[in-house]
Amino acid sequence: MGGGSKTKAAGILLLGLVWTGPSFAESAGCFHFGYEIENLEAASAVSLARINDRSPRVNFVKREVIQKGCPSTSAACKDKAYLVPGDEVVISGSRGEFVCASYAGRTGALTEGWLPRDAISPVQEAPVERREGWIGQWRSGPEQTIVLEGGAAQNSLKIKGDATWGASDPGRVARGAVNVGELEGEAPLRGSALSFGMGENGTLPYTEADESDCRVQMRRLGPYLLVKDNNMCGGHNVTFTGIYRRAR
Repeated sequence: MGGGSKTKAAGILLLGLVWTGPSFAESAGCFHFGYEIENLEAASAVSLARINDRSPRVNFVKREVIQKGCPSTSAACKDKAYLVPGDEVVISGSRGEFVCASYAGRTGALTEGWLPRDAISPVQEAPVERREGWIGQWRSGPEQTIVLEGGAAQNSLKIKGDATWGASDPGRVARGAVNVGELEGEAPLRGSALSFGMGENGTLPYTEADESDCRVQMRRLGPYLLVKDNNMCGGHNVTFTGIYRRAR
């Protein structure tokens, strides 16, 4: 009985050591993923975390644009969306005792908002450097798909993506008011990152592409493919920026 008490006490102590991962820049409002990130490839831009077992259910906390005075522990700030122990999230910012988190489900549906800092624990995963860890079809929500295949060079990838804005709105579909965008190119991997530009004559190194060209950064993190573009990869409001889950 005494030994069990010691084990329980040790477990409580470990739960108190929650976040020892990288610190994050102050988030202005925990907007949609990528909004406050300038360089997705920077080590400190994002981090992977896992919902710990301090509670069987952890609700997201509303953003200030939705509920004035949030994030806070008040009942008014408690969102309906929740996660359970073991769910992995992408952390991209913080404010006081809260972190800005994004979670993509198996279908690519994204849930974003604040989470209590003490509800998450950092995940230290080995970088995804082999291209086999990238290959597949990836989805982010209902309107963004990226397919990655092995390229001509040993450590390069062929990228093909399709994105729309308005395709989930029957009214826009009926009016023919759906905007579209696409990605197509081949680029070398650099550790867990990849970046490229799309010029008039094909794929360009990211740093050589003009601001008016489609410029894309990608990063593998845990089960996710993270993507950020410069909003020049398609029609009005079309973007590939997002958190993707492998569909197959």
